[in-house]
Amino acid sequence: MPEHMGTHIDAPVHTTQGMWKTDQIPIEKLYGPGVIINVKEKVKSNPDYRVTVEDLMMWEKKFGEMPRHAIAIMNSGWSDKYPNKTQIFGSTQHDNASSFHFPSWHVDAVTWLINKRQINAVGVDTPSTDFGQASVSASFPCHTTLGRNNVVGIEYVANLDKVPENGSTIYVPVLKLFDGSGGPARVFATYDDEPNKTNAAAILANPTSLFRFAIYFSMILLCEIGL
Repeated sequence: MPEHMGTHIDAPVHTTQGMWKTDQIPIEKLYGPGVIINVKEKVKSNPDYRVTVEDLMMWEKKFGEMPRHAIAIMNSGWSDKYPNKTQIFGSTQHDNASSFHFPSWHVDAVTWLINKRQINAVGVDTPSTDFGQASVSASFPCHTTLGRNNVVGIEYVANLDKVPENGSTIYVPVLKLFDGSGGPARVFATYDDEPNKTNAAAILANPTSLFRFAIYFSMILLCEIGL
């Protein structure tokens, strides 16, 4: 079955031999405090924008030091473009990766998250943890950096506007494919729903995901099963 379709993870072995395969990733690496980096305004003027260390510093200035072992995800608003391929890839040439234009992470920011905050996973609401034009040089620095540090990448995350930038817990339940380089994941977040003081959950997988499940809290269905 396809490992890299819809909302899915890249296992570290996807780019680096000898690192974790999908079935080898420890469960504690697949959840953590949610850190949502909102760059929607910056992306409006630059579809090739990459999240910088400065963006991370601005998040910490607003919310305090980032918790260790977090799940950091870029929110560029790109999921609003699904399922239009031309808008998703920023190109009418869907088979020509060198023509793609979409935002993602800068390798310096990914390196900072790994070295300074011991991040569990790094995610995007776009097709790749490397920006669209990364294929021009074929270096894919973010993929490579994540892989060699045994850090999970998450791609095609959706519904990030429903999750607070700070204060959630994000879970990445991935299909445990033996010997896999990735796998479909039904990513979701839980958080305190102020001001009602009730638990809330948001499904962060896009409509092309292959699997669906319901999350219950206090016998109340809180996920959007229509996604």
